[in-house]
Amino acid sequence: VVKTLCASKEISTFIPVLADMFAGRVTEIPVAHAERLRGESKYSFFKLIRLQFDLMTSFSLLPLRATMTVGVLTAILSMAVAVVLIAGRLIMGRDWAVSGVFTLFAALFFFMGVLLFGIGLLGEYVGRIYMEVRKRPRYVVRQVIGREPEAKP
Repeated sequence: VVKTLCASKEISTFIPVLADMFAGRVTEIPVAHAERLRGESKYSFFKLIRLQFDLMTSFSLLPLRATMTVGVLTAILSMAVAVVLIAGRLIMGRDWAVSGVFTLFAALFFFMGVLLFGIGLLGEYVGRIYMEVRKRPRYVVRQVIGREPEAKP
């Protein structure tokens, strides 16, 4: 696992997550840390936020998929509002709602949902390309059993 971590060519390497990905079974070993003798940590609040953002985006496509899901749900909800508006207009008459305002909102939210879905879909493509470009190993061979090792030339 250590060799695989060292061979990783990624810029943002968060060791606990990578170790879990490459090892499968991870065991933590308690370590007694001493206090810093001199100086202070160079990680400011904003660097910690950037580290958290890198952690969210480097190891998961979930934010992109969440955008796509919100887009689909927004479009579906706007269609439901449009159906309610049409039914209310047919049943209650012209004076039921302010003329055109809610219909405009329904159309606006529908197109907003379609745009969010499109952004999420585009993000899914970019995320998959990003996953391929990182060249992470799909698996790590720990040991070959039942075969003689081949001689190296």
